[in-house]
Amino acid sequence: MRTILFLTIAATLIGVTDYVKGKDKVAPECITVLNDEPVSNDAKTLTLNPETQPAAETGVDTKDIQPVAEKQSADEQAIRHADALFVKAYDQGDAKSIAALFTDEAEYVDERGNVFQGRAAIEKSMTAFFAENPGCKLEQTIDTIRFINPGIAVEDGHSTISYPESPDAISSRYTTVYVKNDEKWLAASIRDHAPRDRKEHRSQLKQLDWLQGNWVDEGDDSIINFTCQVVDNGNFLIRDFTILIGGKEVMNGTQRIGWDPQTGKLRTWIFDSEGSYGEGLWHQNGDQWILKCTGVMPDGQSASSTSIYTIINAHTMTWQTVDHEIAGVRQPDSKVYTIVRQAPTPTEQIATEK
Repeated sequence: MRTILFLTIAATLIGVTDYVKGKDKVAPECITVLNDEPVSNDAKTLTLNPETQPAAETGVDTKDIQPVAEKQSADEQAIRHADALFVKAYDQGDAKSIAALFTDEAEYVDERGNVFQGRAAIEKSMTAFFAENPGCKLEQTIDTIRFINPGIAVEDGHSTISYPESPDAISSRYTTVYVKNDEKWLAASIRDHAPRDRKEHRSQLKQLDWLQGNWVDEGDDSIINFTCQVVDNGNFLIRDFTILIGGKEVMNGTQRIGWDPQTGKLRTWIFDSEGSYGEGLWHQNGDQWILKCTGVMPDGQSASSTSIYTIINAHTMTWQTVDHEIAGVRQPDSKVYTIVRQAPTPTEQIATEK
């Protein structure tokens, strides 16, 4: 029973499959340039002169970028134009053109303190973000542009990012330091400022929408059922599981998943009917989600493992647990198991159609 208890915690509920069948059988942040403090009515509107910076250098089409008021200096026009190119490239999901608007050694610091150093790192970060969030849009309002000297300017503003399938837009405040290099203004530093009252729980939790529904893993004489649904106004996911052997329930448990604003990661809390409990953090690696857990057995021994979930399609995923330890003793890695989504019952189908 020790193995099944550990796997219930460390393999985040699916791990009990290893026991049952053994009887017979982890982003860089995107550059959001955001913060959600209110924007004053007198904030300057983002309008630029496409003639001040050639589009060919960034690959972004500037035909619909409007000219600025004549009272602005040529340097301010150029900076505002660079901002417009940034927004346009962002909306097009064009990481390369965004990176071209930075100096070679530029630094980006996100609102959680993560640092991306250099144009190449920034482009890599943006490429990964756009791959995971297709269709996201950015709106930007410049509050002030201050010239420290003829070759350095500091811009403060507010931006909002929205996602196609999310009702929650994320707004932020940012500071950008521009430098003039060969008559061209490039961003040398961007820093996001996190608001104290931001609540990202619902929007961040949508990353695990693929877990929702009813799932099953059937062995020769065992069945493990999992259900996952959104609760508490979309702020948490609840996963319940039951293990049946020979048609009799031998264990059940619950996993709660939510956004942890302190770590900036999705966190899991796990409890089972035998008295084991644990917690862990999720991170994404391509089409895989990695969950590293630590837990406590009913007898007080510590346990830990890493679970790897691979999304095959909308109805199929695989699971494996690795780096599995009980009381500091290394355990064998599990096999790779395939978990399938259950088709809705006739009653559920009728209710959905209504």
